[in-house]
Amino acid sequence: MSGWSLRSRVRRPGPVALDDGHRRRVADRTAAAIRLVGADSLAAVRIATAPAGYLLAHTSSDIARHCELLSPLPATGQARVVLTPSRSRGEWHLDVGGRDRPGLLAAFAGVLARRGVDVHQAVLATWDDGAALEAFVVAALEPPELGVLQDAFEMSLDEALWSAPIGDAEVSFANEASALYTSCDVRAPDRPGLLHAVAVAIAAAGADVHAARVTTSNGMAHDRFDLSNQAGGRLDAALEEAIRAGVTRGVARGVATGGRPRRREMSASHNVVNA
Repeated sequence: MSGWSLRSRVRRPGPVALDDGHRRRVADRTAAAIRLVGADSLAAVRIATAPAGYLLAHTSSDIARHCELLSPLPATGQARVVLTPSRSRGEWHLDVGGRDRPGLLAAFAGVLARRGVDVHQAVLATWDDGAALEAFVVAALEPPELGVLQDAFEMSLDEALWSAPIGDAEVSFANEASALYTSCDVRAPDRPGLLHAVAVAIAAAGADVHAARVTTSNGMAHDRFDLSNQAGGRLDAALEEAIRAGVTRGVARGVATGGRPRRREMSASHNVVNA
């Protein structure tokens, strides 16, 4: 399973509501990560301005590595890639830094899917200066070749979004959980590229992803997204139907990935519960 996509031109969402325990964890991880990179470094500035949800999802060493990858800000069209072995055999941390833009994760995850690299977990974070991080945990028979991946990631930014139909997917929407977002639930038998297909459908419809969580149990995938329209409000019936149609009928070639930057943060996991 692989792929996430965002399409947005709206303002950054408000701060994540944290209880005292989460606030302490954010403060502790921020301080520890800054110690690792040095208080006077560019990476320290990026750590200090990182989204709270991202800080809660990673260790201080991960945060330091990610923020060094994004310091200084990558050039437009550039993808910086770092591969680090995971504690699990056959699993790696694959970090990709670049500039924020619509369809970024859909493009990158499509590259991974075409190369047989399975995404077990991913966290996306963006900063107000346009920096974007895609932190994947991936599995493959052999370690991905960084040079090949970097070239493919950069080339994918100019490719059109498309996805195959997921005819047996069940797509539902609800507005009860949040005053700001519409919740989108997608359930389907797990298969390679499923999450990528859903993300492309969301992007093609013009919805914006604020957060996502992906789990798989007994061969069934359950993907949940918090979505808004491009004005920052809940989805209307027409937009919901466009997403449902994109998932079940697929998205034809020709959907551009370019556009104005988003200001979003999103995380997702596959058989992994984020910290």
